[in-house]
Amino acid sequence: MTEFLQKLLNGQKVEWKKLGEVCEYVKGLTYSRADESANQDGYKVLRANNITLSGNIINFNDIKYVNFNTKVKDSQKLYKDDILISAASGSREHVGKVAFIYDDIDYYFGGFMGVVRCHKEIMPRFVFHVLTGSIFQEYLNEMLNSSTINNINSSMMHDFQLPLPPLHIQKEIVEILDTLTTHTAELTARKKQYEYYREKLLTFGAKS
Repeated sequence: MTEFLQKLLNGQKVEWKKLGEVCEYVKGLTYSRADESANQDGYKVLRANNITLSGNIINFNDIKYVNFNTKVKDSQKLYKDDILISAASGSREHVGKVAFIYDDIDYYFGGFMGVVRCHKEIMPRFVFHVLTGSIFQEYLNEMLNSSTINNINSSMMHDFQLPLPPLHIQKEIVEILDTLTTHTAELTARKKQYEYYREKLLTFGAKS
């Protein structure tokens, strides 16, 4: 654990919990080619290409539309504080990329996507920063290297262990990291600074 983080914690305990204990993982909407709408009339669906690799943000280019008679669930719509994740892709670098949903939006997420929804004991934005950091990426590498398929399944997400400091510490970490993400997409130096402090703030030592 870094000295910076130790000072922030001031002796307070950090638990390690499985993501499935503090969050819900929801799989996306499956549809066939016959369900697709050619005239932009229907449910709007976000896919892996709608999350940028560089900034972990949503872009609304190339939206897929599926017919209104397609079977959808309310849980497959995107809501405030959702964390959208690319669960499968032909390219390994796209698997595990995430974007944060700041407000309820009139979009669904596709079958190769998933959403992490957090319980009250953990801040969604804190989980977002964990999922962009080395803790999650190293876990994914370990899991996917044992498989020939670039695919994050529900059990893999459920079993991922993440640090759980007290809520007020989560809030402080989020405030620091969010400040550093301002204009990150445009400023490479700020992105490197964000990555540096993200690792310092999210390196909690060995799991208990």
